[in-house]
Parts: sequence; structure tokens; C-alpha cells
Amino acid sequence: MEYRMKLNLGNQIRANRRRMNLTQEQLAEKFGTSPQAISRWEMGATYPDIEMLPMIASFFDMSVDALLGVTEDEKKAYCVKLQQAFEVAVRAKDIPKTVEMMREIRRNLREYHAYWFWGLYHEIWKVRLFCDGKILDEMRLLAEETFNVCPKDDHYAVIEWMSYMEDDEHIDAFLDAYASREDMARSSLLFRRYKMREELDKIEPVRQYILWMELSHIISAANDWQVYLCKDPHHFLWFCQTQLTYLNAINNLSPDKKHKISGGDSPDLWCEERIQLGIRYTASLAKLGKMKEAYDAFEDTIRVIELMMSITDDEFRIGCSSPALEGFTLEAKIHWLEKDGKEYKEISMQHQEWWNWIVPLDYQKAFQHAWFDSMRADERFDALFERLEKCVVYREAKRS
Repeated sequence: MEYRMKLNLGNQIRANRRRMNLTQEQLAEKFGTSPQAISRWEMGATYPDIEMLPMIASFFDMSVDALLGVTEDEKKAYCVKLQQAFEVAVRAKDIPKTVEMMREIRRNLREYHAYWFWGLYHEIWKVRLFCDGKILDEMRLLAEETFNVCPKDDHYAVIEWMSYMEDDEHIDAFLDAYASREDMARSSLLFRRYKMREELDKIEPVRQYILWMELSHIISAANDWQVYLCKDPHHFLWFCQTQLTYLNAINNLSPDKKHKISGGDSPDLWCEERIQLGIRYTASLAKLGKMKEAYDAFEDTIRVIELMMSITDDEFRIGCSSPALEGFTLEAKIHWLEKDGKEYKEISMQHQEWWNWIVPLDYQKAFQHAWFDSMRADERFDALFERLEKCVVYREAKRS
């Protein structure tokens, strides 16, 4: 760093060269320069390019700071001073000075991010200086440097701030590279980006996607439900009933008791959740010996599957009746899965990176489970299971 280089660099190079018993000629050969250049460095007449400092420090088996003779206290004090100067430059919208200091931070103060990081991003955000292309270029480089040298826990704040400040041309590529699950999910980052940037016209589709995801988690949540069912069937039945009531309420539906699962006469984007809820609800009723209700639940679950499998369009969009998700749809497609010489019809429903699947073959296997043994004695089960089998649509696999 220039503020200490003039005082210490020449002496450090000379001392370490002598410590390693090297001549100026030998050291010049190591660094790809001339003996005269080494002599001028050691006398303080000229200095190596700043890009050479890491190579020189590595050769002498020391840090760049040690090579420059900079103590920790001096460097910390310099960080504080630099941050203060940085804030002045940003608020004055002095682009050249701001860029110069950002480069100094990136090249020489990477490990001292605790002293500059928050001030840097907050100051740039306050005056929207990231709108300048040169500043944004430096921010990208600085973010990459942070990902390279800082602990992973420090990456999240960088990702969040860069998701606010990255331009529209590059935001998709940035999110593809760094978005993850939960708080750092693409949708969460985009929602906060549009909110922070006051781009309200872009918020609604993202808000609907996040709402759909959250509602889906709530509706379908039942980890280890088989254990839950066996341990406390009464409470599990209540849990299923509550989820069904919630699902219908958010869709502004008031179905009769026989159609709690399907909710109505039309398929919607909740069909996968409805089927899974139907399987669990039927199993809980059967476990408690509520056979009439169990058969009704079985039939209503099959009704959802039939509604979906009756669709013949290879591609279509499917929405729901929730007022909060008006206009929100999933992209649905018919797929054919090859198995045992046959191709079985399945339906995928996708929005961005999230998929739901309608797989009748899996539902057929589910209702063959021991959970439903108590229902098999009644001929109604056979009739309903026959309807379910008809939902398993297949064709002979194409020969290559």
C-alpha cells in the first residue's frame, strides 16, 4: 500500500534477500526483472507494480502487510480513515475517487471486510451510486473477492445487497449463480429487490409465487405422517381436517362434506396437494373405523385424479379460485414415463424452479398399502379402486 510502501518496502526486500542469501541478480531472475530494478527498489528510488506485491510476499513466505511493514493497528486505523473518506466521496458522487478507493479495498483490504463492508454498500445504496456503470463493475469485482476470501456466512449479505443493486441485464445470471433455498431463494431476493428499488409493478407476480409456495408448504406439511397417524389417530384426523378446511378457505370454497378434498367440479393448481391430503385423510378415517367417511374420502380423492387425467392437452396452464392468487397459474404438461415396456401418463406442473407431479401409478400403490386393509372387505372399495386403476393411463413404449 502506497502510504507505507515508500517507508518500508525497499528495506523489507533488502532484508529478506539477504536472509535468503540471494544476490540482486538472483532475485531479479526470480521476479523476471533486472538487477538494476532490484537495486532501485531497495534504495526506495522506484517501487514494484502493486500487482507484483503478492508474488514478492509469497516468495519471501510472508504476507503483503508484513512485506510493507504495516502493523495490525496501523491497518485498522487506515481502514477507518478510508471508510470515512469513502463516505465523503460517495455522498459527493465523486465517481473516480469512489472507484479508486473500491479498488484499494479489493486489492489490499480484503481480510478487513468488517471495517468497510457495511459502510460501502449502505453508502452506495443511499445515493443510488450503483446506477453508474463504473461503480457497479467495481461492486461485482468486490463481491467476487468477498466470495473468494470471506467465510460463507458473510456471503449472504453480499448476495442480498447485490440482488438489490445488480442491473436488469445481469440480475438473472447473478441469481442463477448465487440464489439458494429459503431466505436466499431467487423469489425472496427478487421480492426484496423490487421492494427496495420501489419497482412496484414487478412485485405482484413474485408476491403471488411466494404466497403459493408458503401456502403449499402449510397445506401439505406432514413429516412422518404414518408415525403420526399410528401414534395419535384422533389428532391426526383433526390435523387433516384442518388442512382441508384451510385449503378450501383460501380458495373461497365451501364444499359439502363429501367433497372437502376436491373442493368443486374443476381441477386447480392445488390438485397434487389435494390428492396427498386425500390419501392421508382416508387413512386416518379408516384407522378410526369411520368407514362411511373413509369411502367418501377415497371417492373424492379419486375424483381429483380423474379430473386431472381427463385433460388431453399436451400443454396447458392451471390456476385456482383464490382471490389472493388471481391470475397466477402453473405451466402444466403431459409426460410419458417409460417403465416395464410401457409409457405411463403423468402430468407435471411447474412455476420457476418448483415442480408438482400428478402420478396415478403412485396413488394406485398408495391405496394398496396396509393402511387401507380395513376398507377392503366392502365391495365399495373394489369399485373405487377400479376407478383409480382406470386413471393409470399407459401405452406401449415406442421401439427405437
